[in-house]
Amino acid sequence: MDFNVRIMKIDRLISEKGVVTFDELLKATGAASATLKRDIKYMRTQLKAPIVFSRLRGGYVFAKNRADAKRGDFYDRRAMWFTPEELYCSVRTLEDFKKLEENRKGYLSKDLAQLSARIRSSLFVDEANSEELLKRVVLFEDEVKPIRCECFEVIGQALVHRKRLSIAYHSETKHEDTRREVSPMRLCHYKGQWYLDAWCHTRNALRTFNVENILEADMIATSAKIFAMKNVHAELDAFYGLYRSDAVHYARIRFAGKAARIASRKIWHPDQMENWFNDIYELTIPCAEDSPELVSEILRYGCEAKVMAPDSLKQAVIKQLHRMIDNYE
Repeated sequence: MDFNVRIMKIDRLISEKGVVTFDELLKATGAASATLKRDIKYMRTQLKAPIVFSRLRGGYVFAKNRADAKRGDFYDRRAMWFTPEELYCSVRTLEDFKKLEENRKGYLSKDLAQLSARIRSSLFVDEANSEELLKRVVLFEDEVKPIRCECFEVIGQALVHRKRLSIAYHSETKHEDTRREVSPMRLCHYKGQWYLDAWCHTRNALRTFNVENILEADMIATSAKIFAMKNVHAELDAFYGLYRSDAVHYARIRFAGKAARIASRKIWHPDQMENWFNDIYELTIPCAEDSPELVSEILRYGCEAKVMAPDSLKQAVIKQLHRMIDNYE
């Protein structure tokens, strides 16, 4: 763990708990005993933090004079910095809250504005610092169009109150509209889209519905079907992602050059296996036999990605490449 992050963890832990044992600090920071002792000494001598060990209370505490001093007198937070994850989450959260506040969408917009102010005050010494950070840290991410679903609130209410829904659903694959009675199980956000996982009483099975294709939704007074969430996870989790298939196969893909570095930083699947052969990165993941989504991901890496197995996935990539060439002939 980074030195600055350890210092912040020690300070926050003692501030929150009041009394913290040496073993608790070791566990929280993941540091060795000698390293932790040096950190505490540094906080005392350099940052002027009034940390003392209380034999009576059995742990480290802040001395009483800490309450009379300003935080900046002994702990210069401007000298600290965030971890990559903390910086991304902080800036992303503040930007999202700002967009919601500007659009005035949703009944939580005012509450989120107040929460945004609290986040700023907890992260920075003063308001100016947060504004300066947002000027100089930029997140370049794909803009996603707002999801259009007039009945989204009805779906959410039925989900929370465990009631059934009567929905009119448009199937993009079959190009037909059907009326279903469903028991909502969960809402899933996947790659910029919302999906409703539900027990379909019409089909008598679990089904996944694209929320944007739900044309109408009416909540029914009848209670939703009781169904264990572990069974929902077991049956439907595999239908999200590159391994969307009833029969799971294993894809072996090799990446070279810049693609090797980029692909190796991505979590493709919780059960992925990785190997390096000099500058070649080899990835093995479970997937469908010729997963269209995986084919699209592989093509993104161009000539620096090559499917080694299975042959069905390799042929699916080759087929798409031929189709792309045909578009230009």
